[in-house]
Amino acid sequence: MKTKSLNWFITAIVAALTFSALLLISPSNVSATTSNSQVVANVNVLGTLYTDISPNSITWTSFPNSTIAISTMITVNDVNGNIPGNIFIWGTAQLSNTLNGNSIAIGNVMWNPTSLISYGGNAVTTSPVNTLIVVAAPKISSPTTSNYIYLGANVPAGTPAASYTGSIYFEIENVSGSNSIYSSQPSSNTLSVTVNVLPTCYISLSANSINFGTLSSGKNTTTTWNEIVDSDPGGNLEATIQVAGTNWIYTSNNAITFYVANTVYSGTNTISYSQAFPTNSLSLYPAFEPTNIIVPAPTQSTSTTSNEIYFGLGVPGGTPQGAYTQNIIIANQC
Repeated sequence: MKTKSLNWFITAIVAALTFSALLLISPSNVSATTSNSQVVANVNVLGTLYTDISPNSITWTSFPNSTIAISTMITVNDVNGNIPGNIFIWGTAQLSNTLNGNSIAIGNVMWNPTSLISYGGNAVTTSPVNTLIVVAAPKISSPTTSNYIYLGANVPAGTPAASYTGSIYFEIENVSGSNSIYSSQPSSNTLSVTVNVLPTCYISLSANSINFGTLSSGKNTTTTWNEIVDSDPGGNLEATIQVAGTNWIYTSNNAITFYVANTVYSGTNTISYSQAFPTNSLSLYPAFEPTNIIVPAPTQSTSTTSNEIYFGLGVPGGTPQGAYTQNIIIANQC
């Protein structure tokens, strides 16, 4: 019995020693030594500006001799810069159409810091102009900053119907005394501008009234003609003069009239009334009579064109004595 107890004790001791040995040689109990040092890094961040605009293209549609209000908004952004700057603006010399050889000078495009309901502001030039519109410095928390500029245009009188295209440029610059910091590349700063000019003709009359004087019943104006000058101030199409009129009405009694056709027109003042009547008699409005009298198409160099139309009158026999009135309507058809 003592022998068995002794053997168990020895076995336990051996087992414990074996376990301790295993613990002593386990990798988790091996001590290590770590060495480190420090590297100092430096960077010099430059004052930087970038220019990005939205939208990158605009299209206006208008008639010649008309304006486009200064209300088209362009957003000018500094994306990832770090200093404030002013918006500068300039453009190509012209908005051009290569097919017809005509153009719209860039000075007809205007800019303004605020939107306008009419045409005005400052003309775009071919050299950069400081608008004094400030784009604030971006920050790490707000890496994009913006401001706005508004554009509009004038379409010169006589500009032919066509599409005219050109470019306007924007740049954010930091100006301090004689030193300037310009926007770095890449910068998206070019605005493509298109003006679609529509075809039209206009009309302006001189004089606006005719006095046939005093005529006897059954008589006419013979070779005396009343001239009206029909002008197109700024359209872009050739026009044909058309005429119509109302019946003559006795001013003291509207029930007494004589017919519109007693008024005649002519493209010349060298013929007599009898040569014009009834071939060139006025139609009763709203039906118009084509006269074949042409008002030439205006151009940018000749922005107003004109032609003359002449009117004569015959008073029917038996027309009661008194004063009569008539409305003559003249139209330019193009």
